[in-house]
Amino acid sequence: MAFGALADRIVETDVLVVGGGIAGCPAAAKAAEHGLKVTLVDKACVERSGSSGAGIDHYAGAYPRGMTPKEFAEINKTLPPHAYYGMAQFADPTRLYRLYANGMWGVEELEKLGVTMRWDDGELRPAAFMFGNPFMRVHWTNVKPEMAKGIRKRGVNVIENTMLVDLLTRKGAVVGATGVNIRTGQFIIFKAKAVVLATAACSRIYHPDQPDSWKYRFRYHWCPSSVSGDGWAMAYRAGVELANMEQAGRGYRSRDDLTISWGNTGNEGIESKKLTWDGQEFVDTPLELLESQGKAPLYVGLDTLPDDFQKRIEVAYVDERILSFKIAEERGFNPRSHWYELIDNRPNQLHVPPGINADSDFKTNIKGIYAIGDCVSGQHDVANAAVSGFMVGDTVGEYIKKAADPVPDEAQIEQQKEIAMRPLTVKDGTEPMELESSLRYLCTRYIGVNKAEGKLREGQNRLNSLKREFLPKIMASNPHYLMRGLEARNLVDVASVHIQASLERKETWAMHIRLDYPQTINAGKLAYSKLVDGKPVFEIRAVDPLKFPDNHKEER
Repeated sequence: MAFGALADRIVETDVLVVGGGIAGCPAAAKAAEHGLKVTLVDKACVERSGSSGAGIDHYAGAYPRGMTPKEFAEINKTLPPHAYYGMAQFADPTRLYRLYANGMWGVEELEKLGVTMRWDDGELRPAAFMFGNPFMRVHWTNVKPEMAKGIRKRGVNVIENTMLVDLLTRKGAVVGATGVNIRTGQFIIFKAKAVVLATAACSRIYHPDQPDSWKYRFRYHWCPSSVSGDGWAMAYRAGVELANMEQAGRGYRSRDDLTISWGNTGNEGIESKKLTWDGQEFVDTPLELLESQGKAPLYVGLDTLPDDFQKRIEVAYVDERILSFKIAEERGFNPRSHWYELIDNRPNQLHVPPGINADSDFKTNIKGIYAIGDCVSGQHDVANAAVSGFMVGDTVGEYIKKAADPVPDEAQIEQQKEIAMRPLTVKDGTEPMELESSLRYLCTRYIGVNKAEGKLREGQNRLNSLKREFLPKIMASNPHYLMRGLEARNLVDVASVHIQASLERKETWAMHIRLDYPQTINAGKLAYSKLVDGKPVFEIRAVDPLKFPDNHKEER
C-alpha cells in the first residue's frame, strides 16, 4: 500500500521538532539557521503554546561565562535537594554542566531570535538567586509571539493544531512520526531524519492546584495542554529510556492561587514567613506535625517583605498571570498583606525530576531522537529549555549528514492510524475526560509521595482495568476530541510506568518514599524504565560522572 493511500498529507523534513514552546522554538530556529529543512508541529498555536505561553518573569540561567566543571560541582553542593534548576542528583551531570555554562550564550541567541531580554531601562537585570540559582528579571509577556515570529522568519515550516500519534522507527532509528490535525481530522505522515521532543513534563496524572470539589478540573500551575505527558509516552512506546519515574515530587502549595504561586514566596533569597492559624511563625516544622497539633490551617504571608520586593512580585504576576491578578484585585485581595493557605503532602504534579533519559548532547538511546526542555529527566525552567533547544539545533546537522533517508514501515503507520482514528467510530463509549479524571483520582490516592506495596498494587489493578476496559472505548464526536483521546492514552501510559517504577524500587530515596522500605540502598543511583520487545524493563544504575577535566571551560 502506498503512503498516499494511508495519509491525507505527507510532510518530508530533515528535522521534526515536536512542541513549539520555550525549548522547541529555539531548536527549530537554530537548525534552520544552519540550512536544514525544519518542521515544527504543535497541537496548539505557536504564538501562545507551551507552559510559558501566557508569559514569564525570570530567566534562571545567568551564570557567568567560562564556568569549569569544578565550579559547577561546587554550585550543586550548595543547592537544596528540591532545587528545580540543579537536579544534579537526577540527571547526567555533564549535560547540566553544559546547560549552566551556556546560560548567557542562550541569552544572546534569544536576542538574535527577537526575544526581549532587557529590562525597561534597556539593561540585562541579574536579580540575585532563585532556589540557589542566579537569575534575570525579564518582561516576557510576549515571549511566545516573539519566538513565533522569529522561527517563521527563519523559514521553519510551522504546522499547528496537530497532535502527534506516535513516532515511527525502523532498524533502531527514528524515521518520522504520524499525527492528526485536530481541526480537520487529516491524518499526516511526517518523514524525518531526526525528531526533537520538546513537549514539556507531565502533571495531569495527579489532581491539579485547585480544590478537589470539581470533577473535570484543569487548574494546573503550568498550561494543562502542555503537561499531558505526550513526549514521555511517545518516546517510551518507541523504546526510549525514561528515568526517575518512581519519583513524585513534593512541595508547598498555596490553596488560594489567585495572585501568588508558591515559587514567588522565596525569590531572591528573601524568605517569606510561614504561620499557623493563630499567628505563630514556624520555619522547618513539618506541616503534618503542626496539623496534628491543631495549628491548621497554615499560611504563608508576604507583609514583612521589603516594598521593592513586593513590587517585583507584582510585576512577575502581571507578566505571568495578568488575568488572575485582575480577578484577585476585583475580589479585594491585597498581595502585600493577604495570607495564603498552604497545602502539603500532595505530589508536586510529577513535573520534575522524571522524564526522558538524555545524554550530555540531549540524545536518547534511539538514534535520531533528541529530547530537550522540561521533558528531559532532571531538567527544568525556561533557561534550561531555551539553551538545550539552541544546543540541539546547533549540532543536529552533524547527525543529519550521516542519516539515511527515512523510509517508514507501512504496517506501523497503519497501526498508528487505526489507534488515532478509532474514537470517531465509537458510539456510546467513554468520554476522554471521564477516563482522565478516574486516572487522576487513582494516582493521587494510591501512588503519591508516601507509598507502600498494598496501595500501589491496588492502584495498579485499577489502572489496568481502566486501560483494558475503558481506553479502547474512548469516543470522539469531532477531530478535537481525537486529541483528548490521544492525551488520555498518553496519560495512562505515563501512569503505568510511574506505578511500575514505584513498585520496583524497593527503597526510599529522594522524593520516592516507600513506607514499607524506609532504608536507602542505592543512594544517588537512578532508576530507568523502557520497553524491550514490548515488555517493560526496569534497571537501577549509577550515573556517569562529569566527562570533562576540572579546568575545562564549556563556552560558545
